[in-house]
Amino acid sequence: MKRVLFLLLVSAFMLPGYNSKAQSQDTQTPTHYQELTKKQQRQVKRDMRKKAQEQADQEAFNAAVEALKNQDWVLMATTLYGPNGAAIPVSDNTNFIQFKGNTVYVQLAFSGIAGPNGLGGITVQGSPSQITSNTDKQGNITYSFYVNGIALTAQVVVNLSANSNYANATVYPMMNSNNLTFSGTLVPTSQSGIFRSGFISY
Repeated sequence: MKRVLFLLLVSAFMLPGYNSKAQSQDTQTPTHYQELTKKQQRQVKRDMRKKAQEQADQEAFNAAVEALKNQDWVLMATTLYGPNGAAIPVSDNTNFIQFKGNTVYVQLAFSGIAGPNGLGGITVQGSPSQITSNTDKQGNITYSFYVNGIALTAQVVVNLSANSNYANATVYPMMNSNNLTFSGTLVPTSQSGIFRSGFISY
């Protein structure tokens, strides 16, 4: 009788611990299920980078739109396209179209070439007029105006892509068909970091 009672008491103390351990093992998820695979980790990182880039692009677009409304912006060109479509890589801090208040500046600069502005190109200015802005269903913006000056009389058409600050601006001279397109980013003047020559061909 004592032996049976002893076994019952031992069983009573051992079974809860055993059951607890068994339950713990049953509910615990294996490590390889808890942790992401390397491929999954890479995908998560790519998704995070993509989301961060999309957010940065949207913020840049919003800043560009606000700059257009304030008439205080710069299109900094990394590439110029001539009438025949030939692409010319250029420095964006010296090749630009700037719209600031009642004055528009257009500057070209090519390294290794002599030019009136001392930067291997020309810097001209004029007064803007007939400013219009339209937004299509995709959110792309077309911003157009005329600029009149002694050395520059032209229509300028800016196309700003939706959800980024990438833009093209084509200068259509009134006196000839030598159109020139500036391709780059459109930013508020305060964020541009451009260098404008003091030798302006008025």
